[in-house]
Amino acid sequence: MARTEAGAEGGAAGGGLGSVTASGRLPRSHVPALASLAVRVARDPVPYYRLLHREPGPVRVPGTAGGGDGIWLVGRDADVRAALAEPGLVADAATGDVPGLVDGAGLLAGERVGRAEGETGRATGAGHVPGRVFASADVRADAPPHVAGVVARAGHVLAGRLGSRASADLVPEFCDWLPAVALGAALGLPYRRTEALRRWCRAGGPAPLPLPDALAVRARGAERATAYALASLLGTLLTRPAHLAAVRDEPALIDAVWAETLRHDPPAPYLVLRARERVRLPGGAVAAGERVLCLLGAAGWDPAGYPDPGRWDPYRAGPAPVPAHPWPDLGLLTVRYGLPPLLGVRGLALAPGFAPRAVGVRVRGPRRLLVRLGG
Repeated sequence: MARTEAGAEGGAAGGGLGSVTASGRLPRSHVPALASLAVRVARDPVPYYRLLHREPGPVRVPGTAGGGDGIWLVGRDADVRAALAEPGLVADAATGDVPGLVDGAGLLAGERVGRAEGETGRATGAGHVPGRVFASADVRADAPPHVAGVVARAGHVLAGRLGSRASADLVPEFCDWLPAVALGAALGLPYRRTEALRRWCRAGGPAPLPLPDALAVRARGAERATAYALASLLGTLLTRPAHLAAVRDEPALIDAVWAETLRHDPPAPYLVLRARERVRLPGGAVAAGERVLCLLGAAGWDPAGYPDPGRWDPYRAGPAPVPAHPWPDLGLLTVRYGLPPLLGVRGLALAPGFAPRAVGVRVRGPRRLLVRLGG
């Protein structure tokens, strides 16, 4: 988003992580409590990402004043990848401050998440579990034709409702609906149950269909993350008319736009893991029982892996970033088939004077996206 590119460098040293030594090292004794850090990160995480990139390994953050065991922060791209690949680190389903995001990067196999949660793979009800193929780590965005068709039709319906309007907020009127449709289609839920599925993803309670616990957690997190990522993607394109025109002319670019959105404006910026045993990460060791906060968002801003990371560039070469999303291919399915109808709406542009702004810590993205239309 444009907000992230402006002024991020200037806030790095004075953003509140504590004094920085001349070498750029971050003294662990000066790192504030995690609760205090979260408030600052909610405003703009990029200065803190950059500080973590200068660290040679995990950074210890103390617990809160009322107790807590603290946590290790891992923010460099290579270190995050190493943590995700470490079999001694498992998803911490008991961490209450990341609801729906315990399978955050979509890189942890379902077996590892199930082991961490005590999940046996059984459905919460008897009978066939819809969407079992989409529960695996091998889910792909090239969905079966009927799933892609449902998402595409929903995109046309939502875009058609906006086409005769003079203005709208795309977050509640488009971004909050399309991911629920895509998730429902992937899980085999009838279209008429979309509203029930959307409510369940946002508020919890009884699921509208029987799902294994691990899949239910991932599905709820994916729906929320996709909605925020979709808002970020649209906000970015609407602030860059040349890129918007390119995607309109060549819809195949949506895949690259989605990947760059997850890197530059991650909707699920972190993933909490817990060490089942003592593990060694690049630059340091983590004791058994300790938690590791993998900052997926920081990994995507690591200049060692992504030169000039503040530049939003869907043509960026190099390795694919760690996807900061619980179910990245489900998100890609949503935008690949459901977004083109909206981009074709006549006169679509940001409302005069409005600038999209991403907020949040657990799930991050714009909460409003005001546009004018040609209706």
